[in-house]
Amino acid sequence: MGTDVDRQDDRPEGTISVEAASLYQWILQRGHVSSEELEDATIDLGQTAAEVSKGLASLLDLRLLRHAPGELDVLVPSSPEAAIAELIAPLESEVRQRKRRMEALEATLATFNPIYFNTRQVRNRREAIDIIDEVDRVRTSLAGIARRCSVEVFSAHPGVLSDRAIEESLPGDLEMLARGIRVRTIYQHPVRVHPRMRPFLKELADAGCDVRTREEVIDRIIIFDREIAIIPNMLARGAVVLREPSVVDYLYRSLEQIWASALPLDDDTTPSSGYGVAGDDLRRALLRLLAAGRKDEFIARKLSISVRTCRRHIAEIMQDLGAESRFQAGVLAGQRGLLDDLPDVP
Repeated sequence: MGTDVDRQDDRPEGTISVEAASLYQWILQRGHVSSEELEDATIDLGQTAAEVSKGLASLLDLRLLRHAPGELDVLVPSSPEAAIAELIAPLESEVRQRKRRMEALEATLATFNPIYFNTRQVRNRREAIDIIDEVDRVRTSLAGIARRCSVEVFSAHPGVLSDRAIEESLPGDLEMLARGIRVRTIYQHPVRVHPRMRPFLKELADAGCDVRTREEVIDRIIIFDREIAIIPNMLARGAVVLREPSVVDYLYRSLEQIWASALPLDDDTTPSSGYGVAGDDLRRALLRLLAAGRKDEFIARKLSISVRTCRRHIAEIMQDLGAESRFQAGVLAGQRGLLDDLPDVP
């Protein structure tokens, strides 16, 4: 363990001891002091020779003492301002040099930013995002990804599929179900009564596919094994294949929320003459869009039904509510609390 003297000397750089400060004041009062006169400091200040020696060393280091010109044996005190100028000036010069060096390095390295970001963008696009412009290439890519799928396919589809889309997708879907792949898919309520979609979905459901419907599906998305997501290319016919884990996980969790609000497709509760359990859901969606002042064409497109069917449903709603106009139907629906549990129309 160190002594008390050791602890006293363990000071931050640039600090001065009480003994050294007293010695500086003593010399300052005299104006100058020789080596022989320093012996008086031990008597006048009550310091040991070692303390006087350490004090002198500190004062010389801090430039508060200097040797008299031509008289190395004589010490004269300096003002703190002069000591500051002598000690700080070199440090300021060094700081300026380092700052210039930092600025030069920053400027040099900054020239590599465009190279880095452009290359990384190309690399990320190649590795995490694949834009497919041609429809045939989309089909080929989908088929290859589906063959490599080993756990789950999770998808959502707005509207109804074309005859060709059903013909092309059904064998692959059945093959994945036969391999034990979990398949979940979301469609819109009208598929329950659609003459082409209903038998297609029944065949999938009989093979083990979990099908649900809801009033709206924003856009088509397919997620394979929670690793690859395929979405439409909004700028051209084709698709965008996403493999970036954070993006795919976000899309998957968003699809899970949509799934939670969708209604299971059940033949026992979905007779061919109506929407079954989805009828109330579709009716509420119509009320919501009516209350928002949407036109028939917009409502029909949003709910994937024909304009004629849309107008028939609206007429039935107006008759049930006893409304003479669409506006009155929206008002009456709000007064009766039929819109209280509905989200706002985007």
